[in-house]
Amino acid sequence: MNLRYLRVLPGVEYSTTPAAEPEGQDGVLRITVAAGEQVPRRAEGVTLRRGLRYHEGLRLDLHTPTAPGPHPLVVYLPGGGFAVAPRAMARRERAFIAASGYAVASVQYRTTRQRATYRQGLADAQAAITHLTGHAEEFAIDSERIAVWGESAGGYMASLVGLKDDRISAVVDKFGAADVSRLADGFDRRMRTFLDDPDHAVHRYRAAEANPADLAHPGAPAFLLLHGDDDRVIPPAQTLELHRALRAAGADSTRYLLRGAGHGQLALSGQQARQWTSLQVMTLIRDFLDRHLRG
Repeated sequence: MNLRYLRVLPGVEYSTTPAAEPEGQDGVLRITVAAGEQVPRRAEGVTLRRGLRYHEGLRLDLHTPTAPGPHPLVVYLPGGGFAVAPRAMARRERAFIAASGYAVASVQYRTTRQRATYRQGLADAQAAITHLTGHAEEFAIDSERIAVWGESAGGYMASLVGLKDDRISAVVDKFGAADVSRLADGFDRRMRTFLDDPDHAVHRYRAAEANPADLAHPGAPAFLLLHGDDDRVIPPAQTLELHRALRAAGADSTRYLLRGAGHGQLALSGQQARQWTSLQVMTLIRDFLDRHLRG
């Protein structure tokens, strides 16, 4: 979805200039992605259950391998600017991880559309985990091995869940916010005005009250952070700040900065967007999950 066209829609904005990556890249891995090789559009060896009700009318979609379990659980939290949380998001990527031997649940959670704040969103994500582990035998889930994964607003939510819930062993955060007070740093004036508006969904969701960068602690789960250096929606400094906070606390954190990549599918070109569905990037995510849920 090209940002230039989406900008005409209410509630959508992007910076015309990229935010510079801060100095001091200790432990950050810069990579150039070969986007030509993509993950399959239809994964083999997986079953998809849609619309499973789990809590107060909320639903989730669940990919499971057809091979016998139990399988580690990966809970995917979709992005949507804290205004929506469409569980159909990233189905292609989720199926790829499921085909690698994981039960992957995409979880709808409450947003500003339901007049919710991060507190309700966090409660919903945790309720989904409880529901899935409570039906572990039915879904062939290993309830002792759990990861959370999200992008953008969902990346923020995944980090929040990982830092608040002791059941989580690993977190994958793709270009999520980590310090809402600095969300506009490095962007152009129009984007700064847009993000500073108190009526913006990020403020109505009260996300600044639970900045993941402020919650890093020594017992945190392992983190994989990924960001594009041409992200015009969430500046790359956000995941860098979380990476530094985690490492300062003695936690395990790995961060990749993708050269030329944008904000997932909200990008300036199809080439930017294809980096996030590339076999190279999805293999990084799969290998991280293998290390921390199977190692």
